[in-house]
Amino acid sequence: MKTVLSFCVMLAASVICFSNILAEVHVQAHLPEGARARIGKGSVYGLAFSPDNTHIAVASSIGIWIYDAHTGEALKLLTGHTGRVYSVAFSPDGRTLASGSYDGTILLWDLTTSALSQ
Repeated sequence: MKTVLSFCVMLAASVICFSNILAEVHVQAHLPEGARARIGKGSVYGLAFSPDNTHIAVASSIGIWIYDAHTGEALKLLTGHTGRVYSVAFSPDGRTLASGSYDGTILLWDLTTSALSQ
């Protein structure tokens, strides 16, 4: 009985690992050469482009990622919500970012300093 249980655990672990590998290969196979399949870290719930199209703000389960829109480089992570961030929006001048969270709060970020606006 112990051998059967061990076999079932090993089989389940193998299926989980193998399915993750297949999913990653499938996603990469449908991208143009040099494209990145991953944006944000954690679950992604929303994104917004800055008015000048130089930055992308990504609402995620761990905070707000700010990316360079041209290189894809992660520039900073804004944290301050106590729950998942579901939405982000830039002000018309691109200096302020509003974020909405599962915790019921809306925060305003000064993007020149990466600090919460007062």
